[in-house]
Amino acid sequence: MTTEPSEIRKKLAGISLAKRRIILRSNSTNYQVVCCSEDESVRLASTDLASRPISLSRRRESPSPTSVDVLVPTLKGLSSEFVEHLRNRIPVHCVLTSSAIGPARARQELIGRVDTDWFAFVDDDVKLRPDWWSTVAGMIGPDVGGVEGLWSYLAGDKRVDDYARAMARLSTLLHQESWRDRIDRAFTGDTLVRTKAIKNIRVPDIPVWEDEYIRRWVEKNGYRWLRTPNVVCDHLRTYNLKPSYNVGRYGYYLGKLTVRTQLKRLAQLPIKVLFSLAYTGDIAAATFAIDKDVNIFKGTLQAYVQRNSGSPLYSLAQP
Repeated sequence: MTTEPSEIRKKLAGISLAKRRIILRSNSTNYQVVCCSEDESVRLASTDLASRPISLSRRRESPSPTSVDVLVPTLKGLSSEFVEHLRNRIPVHCVLTSSAIGPARARQELIGRVDTDWFAFVDDDVKLRPDWWSTVAGMIGPDVGGVEGLWSYLAGDKRVDDYARAMARLSTLLHQESWRDRIDRAFTGDTLVRTKAIKNIRVPDIPVWEDEYIRRWVEKNGYRWLRTPNVVCDHLRTYNLKPSYNVGRYGYYLGKLTVRTQLKRLAQLPIKVLFSLAYTGDIAAATFAIDKDVNIFKGTLQAYVQRNSGSPLYSLAQP
């Protein structure tokens, strides 16, 4: 049964906006609204997404937003513990979820439902540290369109953290940033974004790098995209090497990777692996590095061949 908008408004009338906690559980066509105050909760029936019944007026922007929508792409729904974690870390206006297949499609759908001047992307496999909000909100300025929280794999995948630490040390010793284990692309798993900065965005349905596409859109609109100087978020999952092939492929399409730079990384690999073993004693970290860099190179090489054969995907790299 579908609840009429007038009935929804009647049930909301007795709950002050300051005390509400609104959670939208969504799939690609429908969502549910749960409104909770300190002493009562009202569950409203499933409502067609195309005629969203609740229109919450935007608040005037302040240097630090008083509340933000939190966008969580998820295929499994959210636990009450995770929702409570979000409320403890962020001044939540609404928690919006999407079970659309693919991160790009999910993020695009969620962006279209934002009602606040700023919103936060938070993935369901991260844990925000206590200083997350104060750090990212403290970096807001009139020309800032997004603030990305620096993250760590220490809590989720020790081999990744060990290798990253080893490469950071090696790059310091050699005074060469190119030895650091990173691809300088955006990450939206714990990011605060200005809604106006992503106006009219249409994220292409790509399996990886949608984060970087969003960052480029923000910068295209004249805003800066920042990253916190210190770690404020922890990944709680094991690093998945399967997408690394597509990291190389779509990274080339977007103009972030080249065959030449990836060949250089492969040439550095023996030194990196030996230094990592000596510095951390973690064999798993060394094998991780080999698998990742080889797969990224293969993907980059394939994209290079496709570009020269006229692949339409290469248009992603165009301004």
